[in-house]
Formats: sequence, structure tokens, C-alpha cells
Amino acid sequence: MKKTMLLLLTLWGTAIGVEQADYYVATDGADTQPGTLEKPFASIGRAQQAVRERVEKGLSGPLTVLIRGGRYELSEPLRFGPQDTGPGQHCITYTAAAGESVRICGGTIMGDWKRDQDNLWSCPAPASEGGNRPVRQLYADGRRLNRGVFPAEGLLRITKASSDARTIEFDRDLAGDLVGTGAEVVIIHNWSIARGIIAGVEGRSITSATPLGWVGHHWTCPAPGKPAFIENAPGSLGKAGQWRFDAKTRRVVYRAADEQAPATMQFVVPRLEQLVVIRGTAERAVSNLCFRGLTFEHAAWNLPQRGYAGIQAGYNGTKNEPGDELEYAMPVAVELAHARDCVFEQCRFLRIGASAVGLGVATFRNRLVGCEIGDVGGNGVHIGLPDGPIRTLDQDWSNPAEVPTGNEVSNCYVHHCAQENFGCVGVYAAFTEDTRIIHNHVAHMPYTGVSVGFRWDPSPSSQKNCLVEYNHIHDCMIRLADGGGIYTLGYQPGTILRGNHIHDIHRSEYAHGGAPNNGIFFDEGSLGFLVEGNVIHGTSGEAIRFNQNRPEGHVWRGNSFDSAPGAAGFPKDSAAHAGIEPLYESFFQSADNSR
Repeated sequence: MKKTMLLLLTLWGTAIGVEQADYYVATDGADTQPGTLEKPFASIGRAQQAVRERVEKGLSGPLTVLIRGGRYELSEPLRFGPQDTGPGQHCITYTAAAGESVRICGGTIMGDWKRDQDNLWSCPAPASEGGNRPVRQLYADGRRLNRGVFPAEGLLRITKASSDARTIEFDRDLAGDLVGTGAEVVIIHNWSIARGIIAGVEGRSITSATPLGWVGHHWTCPAPGKPAFIENAPGSLGKAGQWRFDAKTRRVVYRAADEQAPATMQFVVPRLEQLVVIRGTAERAVSNLCFRGLTFEHAAWNLPQRGYAGIQAGYNGTKNEPGDELEYAMPVAVELAHARDCVFEQCRFLRIGASAVGLGVATFRNRLVGCEIGDVGGNGVHIGLPDGPIRTLDQDWSNPAEVPTGNEVSNCYVHHCAQENFGCVGVYAAFTEDTRIIHNHVAHMPYTGVSVGFRWDPSPSSQKNCLVEYNHIHDCMIRLADGGGIYTLGYQPGTILRGNHIHDIHRSEYAHGGAPNNGIFFDEGSLGFLVEGNVIHGTSGEAIRFNQNRPEGHVWRGNSFDSAPGAAGFPKDSAAHAGIEPLYESFFQSADNSR
């Protein structure tokens, strides 16, 4: 019997594709067990504790934690510090069992649905991180559900706005009582949006509890003609699949389709804003952590008390008057700071409320390779994430030793980002050095696909030697204006834009007279780029646009602009070379039951 059991375990170990692991985790395990193949742990946190004990004793080689398939709901973020570091050049690896879906979740499954009337159902909202916050995201069977919207068709248009950007008059009457219900007004600016809770209604005017723009800047502040809509308003559930949070009763209300029973579906409310935090110190970094084959999902985004007055690329601010301003980046579900040589490979970051992955202060040579980053409320990847609020948007690192350097995003599928804050982007790098954004597939963005740089003049900064190469970027600028497939700002010596295939850059009714949308938009101060072998076609504006910089400020070689596929001379081989490389294509083609 003992030999038979050993044989079965050996076969099972072979089936999951790992000859040997140091610790095992399974949903049917127990944290009181030793974490062996036969008696696995139940939680990743318990495995992490066991790893730390090994590191403290003097680990001399690599170590692997194998996680069996299933859903692992977090009560708090997984936090990794210097004590989790792999020794020397060896990695501590957290990996999914081969062929199994490991889902690390920051949300709670809802139940106890009651039919209120017709196809309207409601359910008590679960408690959230930090208290009874409103529910702002809801997923059903892996799909993001849209909150109810007023008007049901078309958009509101601003006819008048106060100087403090709090009181807005619209072109039509507003429906129902909106105060105290959690109704949220959304103002569409050219390349950003604003969100605020409605605190007062009078006729066609609303007053927001917070500014609905970055005050003092016309393009990011409410003005006549700009579009808007209201989310989460009572009576706004006109379409099947829509929902709202009733702030008065703390219930989630859902409009089902005919014959649809919510009890047969899995509804998830995100609770945690962060899922993983990898943070060392200036004296002792975290290094050599590897994550493979894991799905990180259901992170929340809670509207800040200051509201959301978008500026650009997820930055939002409280600018009321000169000298009274702070700018904030959106929170990230997976954060790295004072971290080096960490790897996320073939992982998925899905169903995220704010931004997905952020690489911040003193992050060196970290890599996201072959990952999927999709259904994200903010930026897909933010490289150069500041450590707290900043005073000015073009604020560089005060210490050169803190500049994120040598980080890489490669062979990733980055799609459907900026789903809540439309002015965010797929991959964003600012105040970084030697960043590599290569062979990615970036698609379906309300605004820009890839954005590099964040200084509005040609003065030197830490942003240099960035490589944006062989990316396939398409179906961007679906909602906003004044951006492109690739967007740049500032002087960036040594930066190369090479071999990118950019097409289908759109224009929507949200743009309302804003500047054009282009394949590559070299915005203010852009200088010092090598632009080589790019293929650009199908753009609503010109393939290339310059604002406060000139073509002769860059080097140009062998680009193809505005030649469409099928036309004579179209560089089909160059276009085909852009995007995800064959080694990683099978990962994105494989079935993922967690999606």
C-alpha cells in the first residue's frame, strides 16, 4: 500500500509538471499541516511564513512553492519584504501547478439574492476594507458589469460651470432624487475625466461634493459643450446586466435578463485595493522573487474623499489655487518598491478596479513577461510610480539612486484598461531609465496605448534610454482625444521607438472638438527619439503629430505611414513581426477557466 501511494504521488507530481517543490498549497489543505505534497498548506501566506523560516536559517539555493488550482481569497494583501528575498542569484518561486488555474482574489462572493420586482433583484452588500464603503465594482461569472447610467442613451452636455468646478448645469432635466443615493457624476474632459458624488440638485444643475476638474486648466475643467453622464442613479437600471449600489439600504440592485436567476451566477464584489505589495527599504531591497502562472483578480478602487479630478494617465489632483495642490497616482493592485530582479511570468492581472501593476522607487531589472493585463480600471502597468503624492506632475526623483532602472514589460497582452478612468493608458513609463516595452499586444483603450515621459518641456530629467519596440498597438483612443497609439512628453535621450505596428486609432463623440488622435503623438518638449521601422495606418488623425517640438528634433529611419494592408509596398513582414512572439502565443490561446 505504501509503495502504491508513493507511485500515485509521484505520478501526480509529474502530471502537474513539477518534479519537486519545497512547499505545496492547496484549497483543501490546512495551515496546521507541514506543507508537503501529501499534506499541503491551505494559504499562500502560510507558505510564505515557512519560506521565511528557511531564509532565516540560511537558504543557499532556489526554493519553490507549488500552488494547486483554485480560488484563494485574501483577507489582506500579500506583503513581501527583504526577509522574503532569494539568496544570491537564486529565486524563490511561487508557481501554479501546470495546467491549473490559481486565482488570488481580493473580492467576496455574494449570495442571498431576493427578487424585488419583475427582473430587479437585490442582495446585501458585503463589508469592505476599511469599513462600509460603497460598492463600486461588481463582476458576474468573470465579467465586469456596468452600473446604471443616466441618460440611458446619449450624453448630457454642460451649459454652464462654476469657477470652482463644483456646480454644473446641463442641457436637460435630471431624473429623480440623486442626493444621498451614491449617484456619481462623470465629466468627460479631452484626455481625462472627473468623478464626484452628487451633493445637491437644483433644476438642471448639480453640485458635487468635490471639484469636477483640475481647477485653472481649461482642458481638464468643466466647460460648456463638454459631455457627461451620471452613474449609480436611482431608476437608471434600464438594461439587463446593469446594477447599482443603494447607499441608503446598503444593498446591491441588479437587473437580470428574462428568465435569468442571479442565484445561478457567481457575483463578486472586490474588497481589497491591493493584492500584492513587494516593498524593501533603501538599505535592504527585496530581490529574486518569481511568480509564475498565477491570476491576480478582483481588486477594488474606492473613490477618494477628494473625488477624482483627472489630469493625465491616472494622475489626479486637488488644484484649487496656486500653492494649494497635490497630485496623486492611482493605487495599484500589485506594487513593487525597493525591489530588484523580481519576475512575473505568464501571470494574469484581471478585473482590477484601479491600476494593475506599479513599479516605483528604486525598482531595478524587474520583469513582466508573457502576462495578460486586462479589464483594468486605470493603467495596465505604471513604471515610475511615485511614493505618495507629489507637488508637480513633472516632479523627478530627488535622489538619482531611486530612479526605476532596467525594468521590462515584454510579450504581454495588455487590453481593456482605463475602464473606469478613461484617461489612463496600457503601459506608462515616466522618470525611468532603460525601460524596455517590447513585443507586447496593446489594444482596446479609451485613451493612449503606450505613454512615455511626463515633462512638458525639453529640460533634462531621469527619463532616458527607453526602448518601445515591436509592439502591436491598435484600437486605442476609443473615447477621448489628444493622444495616440504611442504618446511622448519631454526630452528623452537614447529613447527608441522601433518596429511598432500601430493602427485603428479612433475618434468618438466624447472627443467634442479636442485635438486629433494619432499613431504617435510627440507632445510638448519631445526631443531626442530614434523613430525607426514603425508601421502606422488607419488613424483618425495624421500618423504622426507634433506639439511644441519639431520633426528635426528626432532621427527617422525606414518608417511606413498611411500605407494600408493589401496596398502595394505595405511592409507586411515588418507588421507581422510586431506583437507577442511565438514562444508566448500559446499562453494567450490556451483556455483560462478563471476568465
